[in-house]
Amino acid sequence: MSETKHPEARGNDQFQADTVEAIRIAREAYCQIIEAKCPGSKAVSAVSEAFGIHRKLAWQLIKVAYAEDPFIAAKHMPSSRSISVWIQAAESCGIDDGLIEAVRQAGQRFQSLIDTHAASKAEFDILIESSNSVKDAHSEERWRQHSFAGNSFTWGAHCRVLMAMCILMPSDDREDHFHMAQIRGLMGYRQTRSDVRWVVNQSVALNDDVEHETAMQRVAIDPQAASAHNGVPVLPEYCSDPMPALTRSKTHDGMMQDEFLSSEVGLQGQRTLVTGELLRNIAPTHATPADKIAHFGTAVRIPAEMLHFDLYVRAGLFGEVERELRVFSDIASAVAFNDSDVLSVSDTITRLGRGLTLAQSPDLSGHHDLTRSIFDRIGLNPGEYELYRIRMAFPPMPTTVMMKHELLPKEESIR
Repeated sequence: MSETKHPEARGNDQFQADTVEAIRIAREAYCQIIEAKCPGSKAVSAVSEAFGIHRKLAWQLIKVAYAEDPFIAAKHMPSSRSISVWIQAAESCGIDDGLIEAVRQAGQRFQSLIDTHAASKAEFDILIESSNSVKDAHSEERWRQHSFAGNSFTWGAHCRVLMAMCILMPSDDREDHFHMAQIRGLMGYRQTRSDVRWVVNQSVALNDDVEHETAMQRVAIDPQAASAHNGVPVLPEYCSDPMPALTRSKTHDGMMQDEFLSSEVGLQGQRTLVTGELLRNIAPTHATPADKIAHFGTAVRIPAEMLHFDLYVRAGLFGEVERELRVFSDIASAVAFNDSDVLSVSDTITRLGRGLTLAQSPDLSGHHDLTRSIFDRIGLNPGEYELYRIRMAFPPMPTTVMMKHELLPKEESIR
């Protein structure tokens, strides 16, 4: 039985090559027995009845034998105990001893693969999931949920929803530039430890090479509320009451950050904080020698059950561009845009059309009203703005989740 080398098993990655070979051996052995006993249907029910085995085991055998991707097959490889059950069933059905011995040897070869490349079966499962060329959103979410629980304990805090909204609009006082309204929400923030100081917002404006924060103006959407809360641009009507004590500071590398101090643990200290500000004249809407790629996103610095990020863009502001989702690891740098820092995720950007028709969110009560209020306050017609959305369960941290697109030459960008 021939096997085309899997595209992931290339270069010097011995694990991937060894996995492809182990699955090739298992697939050949499994197919021969299944086809000998089930020459017709290869459905789960048919295999289960033919051998007198549980449907789950039958399903695993079919996956190993017929899955096109060897890493999907490896993910569903039965345990040694389950293989023994199948061998006993095959023997009782009169399957040829040579075919049964091939299954035994395939099982030993697969166990050798685990022993060679992983310190445990749990680590092996991570290796397989990471090597799989076919993304599995449910599997990713399960792994990230484990991280969420551990990080909640380690960091002493978590939130129900990490909310972000950006509205990109043409500048009203500088040709070919744009402003951005930036709304951030920490919804259902809770501490599990009493001595926690937490940064709730971080932002910075950069071009491809040089920081240009000084060229940008920050204006609170509710200036009076910001003045009353140490410069933090809070939107009190969308925050919990009483408002937690807040402060704003600028780090040595130009990052603007807001934070609030420790409170009660658990539900008794649960808080919601929503901030909003207008960042004026961020950058040109077209490519420049120093700036050829646009990134708009939000930092993930807290364990969250859900990230909800809405990007509203004035139609035609950047011309006809394709937006891509990028999740950048911030382990090496607080502001990372290198492809080597991109994490692989199966989540996608959803384009929801113009206006606020689909602004609602299943886990953000009143989100439509909040969005309408922001458009009203800054004097914009939402019908002129296109909505792009990312929803990511248990987003990895520390990361920055971005929508990326190329900036077109000035003559190609239309408004």
